[in-house]
This record gives sequence, structure tokens and C-alpha cells, in this order.
Amino acid sequence: MEMTQEMDWSNMSLCYQAWYFNYSDEFKQLACSLNSTVPVLNLEDLDMLQQSEWRYFLISLYTTVIVLGFLENLLVFLVIAINKQLHTATNIFISTLAVSDIVISVFSLPFQLHYGITNHWAFGSALCHIIYPLFAVPIFVSTLTILMIAGERFILVVFPFRRKMTKRVAMTIVVVIVVISICISSPLIIFTKLQEVNIVVPEMNVHIHKSFCTEAWPSASANRSYTMFVFLVQFFIPYSAICLLYFKIYRVLKSRQLRRKEKRRNYRTTRILLAITVFFTISWLPFQIFSVMLYFSRTSVVKSLGTAYQFTDLLFKIIAMSSACINPFFYGWLNDNFRKEFGIMLGRKMKEFQMRRSGFTTTYNDENENFSIANREKSNKFRSSL
Repeated sequence: MEMTQEMDWSNMSLCYQAWYFNYSDEFKQLACSLNSTVPVLNLEDLDMLQQSEWRYFLISLYTTVIVLGFLENLLVFLVIAINKQLHTATNIFISTLAVSDIVISVFSLPFQLHYGITNHWAFGSALCHIIYPLFAVPIFVSTLTILMIAGERFILVVFPFRRKMTKRVAMTIVVVIVVISICISSPLIIFTKLQEVNIVVPEMNVHIHKSFCTEAWPSASANRSYTMFVFLVQFFIPYSAICLLYFKIYRVLKSRQLRRKEKRRNYRTTRILLAITVFFTISWLPFQIFSVMLYFSRTSVVKSLGTAYQFTDLLFKIIAMSSACINPFFYGWLNDNFRKEFGIMLGRKMKEFQMRRSGFTTTYNDENENFSIANREKSNKFRSSL
């Protein structure tokens, strides 16, 4: 949609800023309809992100999560992929979780940060339809994958004599999870639109162009229904089920007579998986609540937060995505098998490096020695000829 407006310059600052920061439609209409007696506001009066210290704080926070999330999850994925000993059903789910965190860290968060700070979508219509759904798909994949990890752990502990889940079954479940996640995110692909806004002030020779990547739902009720559906499917129902599964696992382990070493190992593994779930829930809960409140009462939320609205939105997003940095620690470094295989792989690489280095040195020394022998022989022949 392209919009061209001509207005009195005395009202320009407030109206332009309402569009610039993509505030609610009610606020935009109010700002652009005010008469010339309304005082002109500074940019910092409407958004605290215009203050450099807050902007640099968010940029530093996002950069840290993006870099650590990418490197840590890539390392986890490579260790599992390279070592056949780690090719189990649980580790297939863990590697899927790592891949989804990599996708968000590399292909979503940088765009989210740029758009949130500048309030201008500079990446075109095609990426507008891709990036927003791309933020949703791996989130659904992560949630359902953690649910499968809890379910697989529940079967192993509660029904120890039942046949374990095979790698083929785990891969099939991962494919089903991806398909379901894409289907759930499909409304975002359909209703995400690129909105073009042009504000023209002929008296001041000003032409302002802004682009917004927004959700254009056919009705407010459809938007609210989808929001509640996402909240239930992506957050409330899966994590209620996960909490129930881990509670039953705890009850079974507490009542079962096991050897001390085996019981300690089961408790340790369950605590690691439980810690993943608890941290994921705590990190995502503020953003989930904020999203529901925003869709149901956007105007009141914007008024309540005031200048901190945009900052709060970006902060809750990055707090939610901080789980991408913590998950590798939980299911990687706290896992004895993973840590053992990583040490073996690292030791092997170091040994290969030392061998290559040693081989280069030996060759170099051999060449020097041959060169010295040849020189001595030439010198002896020269002396004999004299």
C-alpha cells in the first residue's frame, strides 16, 4: 500500500514519528489529525531507542546471542554428526534443536534487530514473506522437538524393557515436526505484507519513504484467534505435557530400586533435560505474555509502556532467544558421552595437526641434510682436482 499525505509542517513531526515507529492505527490517526497548536516532539520523546546508549545495549545483546548461538549449536551438530556413537534417537532430536537455533540466529535475529531499531524494512517484499515465517517455523520445531525428547525419555525410564526408539523412527518424527511447523506458520506467509508509506511536505521540500513488514489479517478476530492458537500449540499445551512427563519420570525414579551408579546417571540425565525445559519456559514466557497482551489490547500496552514500547519488544525477543545459547551447554557439555566424544575428536584433530607439522619439519630437515651432503661432496671433488 502506498500512501501520500500533505499536511501542515507544524504537525509534521508528531505525525511522521507515529508512522516512523509504526504505532497503532489509532495513534497514527490522532497524530495526523491534530491542529497546529500541538507542540512538536523530539524523536527521543517517542522512542528510547533513539538514545544511543539503549541502542548500543540492544545491539551488543543481539550480537552476543547471535554469535554464541551459532557457534555453540554448530559445534553440537558437528560432534553428533561426525561421531557414529552419538547417532541415537535422543541425539537426533538434539541435533534438530541445534539446527533450528542456528536458523534463528543466522537468518532471523539480524533482520529482527535491524527492523526493530530502524523501523524500516529495507530487504524487499520477498524477504518480508520469508523472514517473519522463518522466525516462527524453527520456534515450533524447537518446542515440538523438546516435547519429543521428554516423551522418548519417559519411555526409556518408565518402560525400560520396551524396545527403544530407532533412528529411522526419530528421523520420521523430525520430518513430521517440520511439516507441522510449516503448516502452523502458513498463515503468516499468507497475511504478511510489505506496506509502503510516503509522506510528502511540499512547503519544506520533504519526501519521506518508509517500508513496513506487517501482518495484514482480514479481520481483527482472525488475528486474535491465530494468536491464541499459537500460544496454546507452541507454548501452553506442549510445556504442560512436558512438565507432566518429567514429573512422572521423577516419581518412577524415586520409587524404583536401582544400583547407586545407575540411579545417579538416570537422575543426572533427567535433571539436564528438565533444566532445558525450565529455562526454555522461563525465557519464552515474558515474550508469549507480551505478544498476547499486544494483540488483544495494543493501544493500552503502547500507552502503558510509552517510550519503552519498541525497546521492550526487542528485549523480550532476545531474552526468549537466549535459550539458543544455553541449550548447547545443557545437552552438550553436561552430557558425559558428548563431552567424551568431543574430547576424542579434538584430540584426533590436534594429533593430525601435530603430525602434519612434524612431517613438514622432518622433510625440511632432510632436504637441508641432503643439501649439506651434496655441498661436501662437491667441495671434496674440487680439492682433489687441485
